[in-house]
Amino acid sequence: MRPTIFHLLAACLLAAPPPSRAQALKPVSIMLDWYPEAEAGGYYDAWVNGLYRRAGLDVTLLSASPNVTVEPQVALGKVDFGLSNSDKILMARSHGIPLVAVMSSLQHDASCILVHDASPVRTFSDLEGHAIAAQPGAPWLHYIIKKYGLRNLRVTPLTFDYANFLHDPGYIQQGFITAEPPIMKFHGVPVRYLWVRDSGCDPYMSLVTSDRFRTREPQAVRAFIRASIDGWRDYLAHPAAADAEILRRNPAMSQVQLTLSRQVMIERRVVQGDRPGEDVGVIDPARFANQYRILRDLGVIPQDFDFTAAYSLEYLPARQ
Repeated sequence: MRPTIFHLLAACLLAAPPPSRAQALKPVSIMLDWYPEAEAGGYYDAWVNGLYRRAGLDVTLLSASPNVTVEPQVALGKVDFGLSNSDKILMARSHGIPLVAVMSSLQHDASCILVHDASPVRTFSDLEGHAIAAQPGAPWLHYIIKKYGLRNLRVTPLTFDYANFLHDPGYIQQGFITAEPPIMKFHGVPVRYLWVRDSGCDPYMSLVTSDRFRTREPQAVRAFIRASIDGWRDYLAHPAAADAEILRRNPAMSQVQLTLSRQVMIERRVVQGDRPGEDVGVIDPARFANQYRILRDLGVIPQDFDFTAAYSLEYLPARQ
């Protein structure tokens, strides 16, 4: 069997010397999962409004990109925190990569399947016989194909270029409910979407750290989580300062897109959740267990392991 990125990363970790002991409340870093955008607004809010500094932390916010993957950066100690969805954390952990989710960043995955408003595709079953531009290895796509018996769904690689979608009324592609649908509608392109969470596959977008860092710096982990949760609550209500910082860091972003994305996050309760027990930052072990069962059933995780090591509730603040 060819080695995967997780096999290679595990070998690197075993070969790497342990880092020197860090001082309490030392500066910490986080790598977000994409360029600066509203979907990470809570972290920019906590940074620009001084919530991290009041918590005793000097935080560096870093952006990922198509060429920079978060999980190896965290696992190898190049950054202290990162954003990763729970599928990737479970897969990494199954290969011995010591990553652990310590907080939910988004309660619900924003992944969706984007279609034109006139498309005959209205349910996941309707995808049969069509083509979709998507990330071929995405577990949610394998899950949908299996659950709905999509034997003739053709998958082409997602290019992040929307020209094909705009010029072909039959084009179907992966998107995010917080991004493409509101922007397309704003520009007069009527669209609909199938939200992947409605299929039963609903991973968290999680704040992830390494076993090494959380063991060494538990107070810093707690402080970072508390300030980040406060940042998310503030961003949903008062986004101006964080939006200005996002625009400063990402000139390709627009205020219109930030506003529309945030509105969707609020309306669909992407950050705070819409089910009993859900809230900003909360991790539900049952959700992780369900996602683990999905990945095992798909064979994405080839053998059983203690999946409960992929998350920790001990750093989350007590709920009121």
